[in-house]
Amino acid sequence: MAVLALLLAALGVVALPAAPAAACDCVGDTTAGFFARADVVFTGTLVSREVSHPNAPVFSSADPALHVFAVDSVFKGSAAQRQGVVSAAEGATCGLELSGEGAFVVFANRDGARYTASLCGGSAPLTAALEADLRALAPASAPSAAPRPGTDDVIGVGGSAPWPWLAGGAVVLVAGALAWRRKRRQVLSGK
Repeated sequence: MAVLALLLAALGVVALPAAPAAACDCVGDTTAGFFARADVVFTGTLVSREVSHPNAPVFSSADPALHVFAVDSVFKGSAAQRQGVVSAAEGATCGLELSGEGAFVVFANRDGARYTASLCGGSAPLTAALEADLRALAPASAPSAAPRPGTDDVIGVGGSAPWPWLAGGAVVLVAGALAWRRKRRQVLSGK
C-alpha cells in the first residue's frame, strides 16, 4: 500500500475534495454601457494568444491568457500598435472567447501595469453596427507607436518549467523502489 501511495505521489496524483464549480454569469449591456466602464476601447485583429500555467502541473480555467492584438483604431484611452490584454484562459471563468483573427472590439480596464478584459465586458467580434455605435460615442484615433501597459513585453505571462516537478517525482519513485526492495529482502531472508 505504501508503494502505491509513493507511486501516485510521484505521478502527481492527489486526491483532494473537488472545488465548487465556477461559472461565468454575464448581464448584457449596451455598447455605451461597456464603453463607459472601460479604460481603453480599441478595434483590431488577434495576433496571438498564450496561456500561462503558473501552478503547473495543476491547470485551471482561471490561469491567465495573454491576447495580443494588432490595433487598428482607438476609441477611448491609449493602446499600442501591438496591444496585450490579459483575461482568464476559459470562458467558464469569464475569460475572453474570441475565435479566429477578428476583427474585434476590445473593452479593457487597467489593472496595475496591464490591461485586462473579461467575457462580460463587451469585447466581441466587430460588426458594422457595433463600429457605428463606437463612432457615435467617440472619434477614432490611431494607436500609439510607444508600448502601453499590457503589451506582451510588459506582462511576461509564461508557465513554470516542469523539470522541478519531474525531478521531485523521480526522487520519490526511486526512494519508494529502494524501500520496497529493502523490505522484500528482509521478508525473503526471514528477518
